[in-house]
Formats: sequence, structure tokens, C-alpha cells
Amino acid sequence: MKSSLSLTLLFLLLTSSVFSQSDSLNQLLDKGGRQLYVKKYKEAIGTLEQALKLDSNNFEALQNLGMAHSALGNQGQARKFFEKAYSISPNDAGINNNLGGALSAAGETEQAIKHFEAAVKLDSTSAMFHANLGMEFLKIGRTIAGMPHLHLANSISPNQPQVLFSLGNGYAVANRLDSAEFFYEKCTAAGGNNPELFYFLGRIKDKLGKSQEAESNYKKALELKVDYVDCIRSLGILYITEGRYTEATMEFERALASDSTHPSSWIGLGAAYALEGRTKKADTILNMLMLADSTMGKELLRVIKQERERQKEKSGK
Repeated sequence: MKSSLSLTLLFLLLTSSVFSQSDSLNQLLDKGGRQLYVKKYKEAIGTLEQALKLDSNNFEALQNLGMAHSALGNQGQARKFFEKAYSISPNDAGINNNLGGALSAAGETEQAIKHFEAAVKLDSTSAMFHANLGMEFLKIGRTIAGMPHLHLANSISPNQPQVLFSLGNGYAVANRLDSAEFFYEKCTAAGGNNPELFYFLGRIKDKLGKSQEAESNYKKALELKVDYVDCIRSLGILYITEGRYTEATMEFERALASDSTHPSSWIGLGAAYALEGRTKKADTILNMLMLADSTMGKELLRVIKQERERQKEKSGK
């Protein structure tokens, strides 16, 4: 009788311990998930690491740890956790997408594409999965492969700024300027607000001959990123084509203050000086470019000649 009672008591103690540990694991997973949701990433990492001590192969803890590290920019750590989670559940759409993102961040585009493709096959209804695959294709110039996925993403979840921005990029690469303009403008209407968006839209407006709108978008980009050298140079070139040489000079000087090594900024500044009538300054830059690389000096002379002829033709009309 005593032996039977002892065995029963031991069984109850063991099962109680198992349930307690399970409850504790679930509580840690729930807590870590909530912390991740409210963007308390460091706290989430601490909580989920505790969960892994109870179950080192817990898929949820591994995936969420990867997401927390990714959000903090710790891409190497994120990849480690995503790879372990993937080894446990390779047919999970979410982990394929997350691992694809980590591989993309590491510049391993072909491997990233494989995982994004797997995610899309496992869940073809996710706008995010299609968008990630489409954007990854665009990175390596595979526009024809990428655009259908971006359009699918937009049809599943309309007006997502990142998707609209990528669609604009795809059409810009294909030189379909009207379509690029359309999607960039849809992106701004949907709340897109990054300097690249306004810069790229400015470039498209510039190519379409809409100089005032181009200038406005360049300036919006520079409000968000004051040292955006490519944008500063484009604004300087726009001012040259409009005959606004003093303003062009100021922009190229600003570009060179941020990056004094870029040849096109020196060429632009030399052209602006020459066209503005500041010949001594223009000659100084010309001599410097000729000494550094005669092809750059010849390019400066070509730009000046071309712009003078263009302005002469414009005034003749």
C-alpha cells in the first residue's frame, strides 16, 4: 500500500514539474512575442533567450529571436537564428521569407531568391512575400521576373508605399517613364516619404521635361537628406539647363563640400563657372582636371560647348 502511494506521489510530482516547465515556456514565448510586437526588441531578446534555455529547438523562440535581432540591425545574429529555425521547419513560409531577408541583407541575392520563391509557393496570398521576391529580382536586373510579383503584391494589398516605390523603380529601369512617374506619385500619395523616392521622381520629371516639378522633388529629397550628393548634382544640372548658372554653381559647390572626389561635380562646377562668365575659376578647374585625367577635362569642354549651343538655339527660337 505504501509502495503504491509512493509511486503515485512520484508520478504526480513528475507530471507537475513537466506542466510547470511547459507553462513557463509558453509564458516566456507569449511575453517575448508581446515585446516584439511593441518593438521592445532588447527585452524580447532577453525573454526569448530564457525560453531557449528551456527548449533549445523551439521554432517560435528561434524565429522571433531572429526577427528581434534583425530589427536591431544585428543581421549576422538574425541569420543564425533563422537558419536554425529553418532546419527545424523548412516548409514554413514565414521562416523562408525571413531567412531570405537575412540572405538579402548579406548580399547573397541568389540564395535569397530561392527562399523568397519557396515562401511564395507555400503561401501565394502574402503580399509581403511577393513584394520581397519581386524586389530581390530587381536588385539583379531581372525586371521581367520581378514586376509580376510586385503587381501581385499591389493587388493583394493595395497602396503599400514600398511596393509602389519598387514598381516605380522597375518601370524606371525599363525606361517606361510615364509608368514610373505614375507609381512614384502613387507612393507619395500613400505616405511614402524617403529621400530616394523624391529624388527618383525628380529624375523622372526631369526626363519628361517637367522642370518645375523636378526641382520641387529634388528639394523635398534634400529636406530629408541634406547631404544627398547625387540629388544635389542633379539639381545643379537642372539649373544649368535652365540657364540659372549662379544657382548651379552653389549646388555643385555644395556637392563638393560633401564629396570632393567625384569628377562629375567638378565638371558641373567648371561648366557653371564658365557659363556664368567666371572664366578664371573655370580655367582653374579645367587645368586641374586635365592634369588628373585629360578625358575629364575634355568632358568639361564638351559640356560647356553643348550647353552654349543649346542655349543659343533656345534663344533663337
